[in-house]
Amino acid sequence: MKNHLAALIRLLFACVIALSMVPPASAQGTPVVTWVTNPTSGVQLFTLTFRPSNAQAGVRYPAIVYVPGGVGTTTTFSDANMQAQADLGFVTVKFDPDGRGQSTNGGVYTVEDFGGFIQQDGLHAVLKSVASRSDVAANNLHVQSRSFGITMAAGALARYPHTPQVKSLVEWEGPADRSDTASMTGHDVADNAWWFEHEPINFLFQYRGDFIAVQSLADHVQPDHLHTIKLNNRAVMQSSGGTGRSRFARVNGSTGSGSNAANQSFTGTMLASTLPESVQIEPFLRTIMQEMVGRPPRAAIADVNESGQVDGADLAALLSAWGGSNADADLNDDDMVNGVDLAILLTGWSPQGTGTGPWNNDIGVYRIAPGSSAVRVHTFARAGVASVARAESGELIAAFQWFPESNPAAFDRIALSRSVDGGLTWSTPMTAALTGINGDERAPFDPTLVVLADGRVRMYFTMNKNTPGAIARIGSAISSDGVQFALEPGDRFAVTGQMVIDCAAAQLNGTWQLIAPIQGADGSAYRATSTDGLNFVRQPNLSGATTNRWLGALVQIPKGLRFYGTSNAGVWSARTTDGASWTLDATPSGVPGADPGVAVLPDGTLIVVATVPPVG
Repeated sequence: MKNHLAALIRLLFACVIALSMVPPASAQGTPVVTWVTNPTSGVQLFTLTFRPSNAQAGVRYPAIVYVPGGVGTTTTFSDANMQAQADLGFVTVKFDPDGRGQSTNGGVYTVEDFGGFIQQDGLHAVLKSVASRSDVAANNLHVQSRSFGITMAAGALARYPHTPQVKSLVEWEGPADRSDTASMTGHDVADNAWWFEHEPINFLFQYRGDFIAVQSLADHVQPDHLHTIKLNNRAVMQSSGGTGRSRFARVNGSTGSGSNAANQSFTGTMLASTLPESVQIEPFLRTIMQEMVGRPPRAAIADVNESGQVDGADLAALLSAWGGSNADADLNDDDMVNGVDLAILLTGWSPQGTGTGPWNNDIGVYRIAPGSSAVRVHTFARAGVASVARAESGELIAAFQWFPESNPAAFDRIALSRSVDGGLTWSTPMTAALTGINGDERAPFDPTLVVLADGRVRMYFTMNKNTPGAIARIGSAISSDGVQFALEPGDRFAVTGQMVIDCAAAQLNGTWQLIAPIQGADGSAYRATSTDGLNFVRQPNLSGATTNRWLGALVQIPKGLRFYGTSNAGVWSARTTDGASWTLDATPSGVPGADPGVAVLPDGTLIVVATVPPVG
C-alpha cells in the first residue's frame, strides 16, 4: 500500500509542477461558483466558471470543461490559466469530481471512484449544465483532460454521446489502460469488471468528435509514449489504420515542434515527433483550442449515420436498434432506443426540408437602375446562396442552392435559371448537370459563376468528401454553354485544417482574386490569387468591421473590383484597385438579405440576387 501511495503522490506532484509553470493571465476576472448535482451519487459538485473579461450580453461563446489529473481538484488548473483561455473568447469551467475538494456534501461523501462510472456521470452532469447556459454555444462544447483525467473524460463522452454533443476532446499525457494505472489505483489487475469502467481504451473508440493527444518528449509519469500511441490508435478511424471513429485525430499540433499528421496510426513505444521540454503546456493548449473551436460543427444529433442529413437511412438505423441500448441511436442517452429517440429524429428530419433549415428562405431578385432605388422583380422559392453572371450573349444566368419541396432528387442541389430580358423574368430552375464528381464526394454546393474571356462559364463551388471529419474546400467546373459543367481536377483553394466555403471570385488586371469568409470570424476573410483561375495561392487575410461579413460577390468596375457582402443591415459594398486594400462605400445598396450575387447590365443597371425570408 505504501508503494501505491508513493506512486500517487509522484503523479500528483508531477501534474502540479508541469501545469503551473505558466505566465499569469493578462486579464483576471472573477469566477462564478455553481453547484451541479450528480444524479448518480447525489453529490453537489463544486464548479468554477470563467467568462471573457470583455464578455458581451447576448453573445454565446464556445465552452471548455476541464477534467483534473490524478485524484486532483480545481486546484489542478490555476485561475490565471482559466481566465487566459476565457479571454480568447471562451467560457471555461473547472470542477471538483465526486468525493474530492468541495464536492463531498459537507464531508459526508468521500468515496474515490478513480474516474469510473460515478465520476463519469458527474462530468456528464457538469457538461449538461454548461451546455444549457445562455452564454454558451452548445454546438461548440469541448473537454480538456489532464493525465488520469482521460479515464473520466473518455467514459463520459462514450456513454453519453448526445446530451450534450462534445465537439472535441483534448488530453495531456493520459494513461491508456490498467498497465499504466494499476499501481496508482491499488486495484487488482485481474478484476476485469472493475477495470472495464476505469480504462480509457474501453471507451475512446466510440467517440466521434475531434481528438487531440498532447505528448512531450519526457512523459510526466510513464517511461515511454506507448500510452499516447494506444490512445491515438484507439481514436483514429479504421480506414486510417486505427480502431476508432473520431472524425479527426492527431498527436500534438499540425505544424511546428512536435507536430504530426492527422489521422495516422503509430507503432512502437516512442513517438518520433513530440513537444520539446521547452514548450510551455498551457500556451500550447490554448493554441490547440483555438484550432478546435474553428473546426467544422459535428453532424446533427439526429443524424445517426452522420451522412450530413437526417433521412430514411437514419430512421432505418434507429428502428433496427429499437428496444436496445445502441449508443448511436439512443439520442437522449437513456440506455434505451424508443419513442423518445424517434421523436428527436423526426424533429430533425431534413430530406424534404421539414423543420428549420435553408429551405425556409427564398432568393429575391432586385434591379437597381442608375440613380434609382432597388426594386424586387422576381423570387426563387426555397433557395439560397445565389450567384448571377452575364453571359457573352447578354443572357443572365443564376445559380443557387435549391430545396424544392416536391422534387427529392433536386433537394439541396445546385440549380440554374436564365433570363433574357434583363432579370425581369426567369426560366424554371433546373438542377445543374455536373460530370466528373466521384462517389467519395458529396454534391457540390455554394455556387459562384464567372464568365471567362473566351465565353466559357466557370462555376466555383464548395466541395467536401463524404468521409466524417473531411474539410471543405473550393473546387470548380467548366462549361462551354452554361448548361453542361465538367469538374476541373484538383482543388482551387484549401486551408489545412480549416473549412473554406462560399467563395467569391473575379479577375483584376489579369490576376484572379478569390475571397472566402473565415468561419466564426466576422469581418475576416481568406484571400488568394491566381494567374489562371485554377491554381490559387493564399495571400494575407482580409479584415474589416465585424458587422460586415465577406460573404457575397466580386464584380469588375472601372480600374478595380467591388465586393458586395452581408451585414445585419443588408448588403454592404467596398471597392479595391489591388485586391488587398479596400475602401468602404458610404452609400448602402438598399438591398436587404444576405449572401448577394451581382451582375452589371450594359446600361449600368445592377441585378442583385440575395437570400431573404419568404414573403409572409
